[in-house]
Amino acid sequence: MVKKRVRKNYYKNSRAQRRQRVIRCCLLSLKIMLLMAGIGGTSLFLILAYDAVTQSPYFEARTITVEGNQWLSKETILKQAGLKLRENILSVNLAAVRYRLMALPMVAAAEIDRELPDAIHIRVRERIPVAIVDLDPHFYLDEEGKMFRSVESPDNVMLPVVTGLALSDIDSSDSSSPRLIGAVMEVLRLSRLYQNVIPSHALRRIHIDREMGLTLYAFLPECNMTATPDGTPAFSSSTDGRSIGQSLVAIKVGFGDYESKYKRLQDMIFYLKKERTFLNLQCIDLNDLDRVVVRPSLIGGAGSRYIDPWPGRRKEV
Repeated sequence: MVKKRVRKNYYKNSRAQRRQRVIRCCLLSLKIMLLMAGIGGTSLFLILAYDAVTQSPYFEARTITVEGNQWLSKETILKQAGLKLRENILSVNLAAVRYRLMALPMVAAAEIDRELPDAIHIRVRERIPVAIVDLDPHFYLDEEGKMFRSVESPDNVMLPVVTGLALSDIDSSDSSSPRLIGAVMEVLRLSRLYQNVIPSHALRRIHIDREMGLTLYAFLPECNMTATPDGTPAFSSSTDGRSIGQSLVAIKVGFGDYESKYKRLQDMIFYLKKERTFLNLQCIDLNDLDRVVVRPSLIGGAGSRYIDPWPGRRKEV
């Protein structure tokens, strides 16, 4: 007996499959709506919470401290930062405040921190001017050898003035520019190191010559006082930090080997103090490594002479 082949009811199966697909789509839509409702509810809660804490008087700034400022006043820093007391500290954009402070030419670095519940701390690191570059206009020169901020009244600032540079000398594409600025920075460093040779307040000008190098103009201590009739220096204090009758001395240091030249200048000043041979100097030339050329001013009435501060090592020429 031949069995009949059972035929599937495709119509019935297709209806069941469609029903299952509809159910799955409804469940998926329900899950998506629940997820969106949860996200919306969470976002609304966070917005309300943010508004609550950023408007709460509990987080109002009652203390704003500023540290590290020497040249800039606290009022200037707070005005630039846009901060004021009674402002909610949680509503302050610390990154934006830092960027505003960094826009000040005198500021090299800035940090801003919150201290819950009611304090903001600002720490700045200022550019320390060590000299004034005589351009048009004058600019401050910082410890890294970079110029910043024009000088409004250079006559009121007790810093050495760098002369002999032009705007073209500041061009970074010129290979000699870093050399010139580097030489100035080295001389300034040594002046701070050898305070007994050229005190920082006594160094008034650094002149740069591309061919001859650097010439310092300074008030040398004691050995360059105008002598009184009895031969003793005329010590009399003055408001500009030097003695009456004292004049600038040109100290030619040229290029390179500056520390050795400062040491020889130190020996020379010690010699002049001890011998008191020339009390009013016009120029000291340290370019020759074998000798020091000292030229008195016209008041001294003598011409250039070679002075040997090391009598045990070589003879006077």
